[in-house]
Amino acid sequence: MHATEPLFQASQYLQALQGYWWPFCRLMAVFSMAPLFNHKAMSRKIRVLLALVITAAVGAALPTVPQIDPLSARGVMTALEQIAFGLMLGLTLQLVFTVFSVVGEVVSSQMGMSMARYNDPINGVSSSSIVYQLYFVLLAFLFLAIDGHLLVLSVLFKSFSHWPVGSGLNYHSYTLFIKAIAWVFSAAVLLTLPMVFCMVLVQFCFGLLNRISPSMNLFSLGFPITIVVGLLCIYMTIPNLPEHYLHLTRELLDNIGLMMEDGQGGQ
Repeated sequence: MHATEPLFQASQYLQALQGYWWPFCRLMAVFSMAPLFNHKAMSRKIRVLLALVITAAVGAALPTVPQIDPLSARGVMTALEQIAFGLMLGLTLQLVFTVFSVVGEVVSSQMGMSMARYNDPINGVSSSSIVYQLYFVLLAFLFLAIDGHLLVLSVLFKSFSHWPVGSGLNYHSYTLFIKAIAWVFSAAVLLTLPMVFCMVLVQFCFGLLNRISPSMNLFSLGFPITIVVGLLCIYMTIPNLPEHYLHLTRELLDNIGLMMEDGQGGQ
């Protein structure tokens, strides 16, 4: 009896550790996609360590996890399920930054600054526009100012109540996620419309001058004026950036809430 007792206690400890494995998988998936957490300044070792610390801190407060063998086929599918949930949450939280990424690309192309690129391997591309880097720095400060890192952890914690471990993937949640991606493009169009209109108006005026006076060298005059007008438009819209960011963040949290509610109702 005494010889088998330590082995029995070890099996209990292993079963208890299984309850921390599934949240760790979801946390790692979220940190790989969530804004600022996926930045190159935060290495993979730091993300893994941060996920371990947070899992150990909140693991006991999470809903009871069903006993699933991690090495079984069901265990592998459950791990993939947690990774899918984490990726969906991380990508959804990244959508506000994606909106301003599209805004930066559109504005820079209208200004004629598409050739001014910045090495940006984090976003999955070789480079990104300088205008977007300006927006990214401002958004990073706003993200930290509103405690966005704590907001990410709060959303992640609530996701375990609406999407418990072993509940399976829900079709309605992914449908709303696809609709949220469409929302990104509509929000980007609304934000860029005033600046694009100004750029088109300037280009139309120079095109009219070219028809009136073909001998005028508009290439040497039009490009600097277009860039100056574009910088002026950015300067005039930057003060409204916090308001737009907060509004888009509220819309994003509402979409996440609908995704979680539909995921819970579909079970």
